[in-house]
Amino acid sequence: MKTFFILFLMAFPALSFSRVYHSAIHTIDESIDDSPHLLLLDNGSVIFLKNENKEDLDFFKESKSSSSYFEITTDDENNFISARSVTHSVNLENSISQRNQEKELNLSFEPTILNSLSDASVIFRKMRRDYQYESQCYNRAHIWTWEEFNRSSLKSKKYFLFFTSRYIRAYRYHWWFHVTPAVSVNGLGDRILDRRYTTDIKMIKDWTDKFIYSKRRCPIVFKYNDYRYNQELEHCYLIPVSMYFWQPRDIERRDRLGVEKTSFIRSELNYAYWEAF
Repeated sequence: MKTFFILFLMAFPALSFSRVYHSAIHTIDESIDDSPHLLLLDNGSVIFLKNENKEDLDFFKESKSSSSYFEITTDDENNFISARSVTHSVNLENSISQRNQEKELNLSFEPTILNSLSDASVIFRKMRRDYQYESQCYNRAHIWTWEEFNRSSLKSKKYFLFFTSRYIRAYRYHWWFHVTPAVSVNGLGDRILDRRYTTDIKMIKDWTDKFIYSKRRCPIVFKYNDYRYNQELEHCYLIPVSMYFWQPRDIERRDRLGVEKTSFIRSELNYAYWEAF
C-alpha cells in the first residue's frame, strides 16, 4: 500500500483544485510592481490576478463600472483562472424603507450595556450554529444580531476587520474583510462574539490575532477612507458600527451621504437568511 501511494504521488505531482466564486467586484487594487493585482469581491474574498494579465484586468475594470456580477474560477490559492458575467437571481436593490430611513440625518446609536462578562457569554452560547459552511461572514453576523434583538431587544454592535493590500500580498491572504457581532460590557468595553471562529467571547486584540499572522495591532478608525487610503501603513483596521450595518458598502454610503442606518432592512435579512442558514 505504501509503494502504491508513492507511485500515485509521482504520477500526479501537481494535483490542484479549483474554486468558483459568484460575486460582484467591490474594488480593484492595481499593483505598481510585479506583484499581482487584487480583485476584492463583494463577498469578502480576494482574487489574485497576474500583473501581466492586462486583458483580463481591462475586462474587470470595464465591467465593474456597470456593476456586473461574475462567476470567477480560481485555483486553490485564489489565483485567477477564468471569469464570465452571469445574471444574479436575487434582487439586492435597496428597498423603499431603506431610502426613506436615509432621510434621517445623524441619528446616534446607543448600544445596550451589559452588566457582566457572563451576560455576554450567555448571549454568545445562544447564537445559532446551523449556518452553511460556505456562508459569508456579513450574512451570519446580520442574522445573529437580528435574532438576539428579536429575542431580548439587545442593541449590539458589529466590528468590521479590514485587511490591507500590504497584508494581503505579504501573506497571500484570501479575505479583505471579516465582520462579526460585538457587545458592550459595563466598565470593560467591547467584547467580540464570533461564533464561527472562537469558542467564547473575546477581547478585540485576542480576536484579531486569530486572523493577523503578524500579531500587529489593528487601529480602530471610524471612516471607510481611513482604511481605504492607508493601505501600506498597517496590516489591518477595525471599524465599529451599529448592528444595522450589513456590508462595507453601508459604511461607504454613510460616509458619503452623512446618514446612519437606523433599522434592519427586510430585503437584506431575507438575503442573509437565504445565503447563510
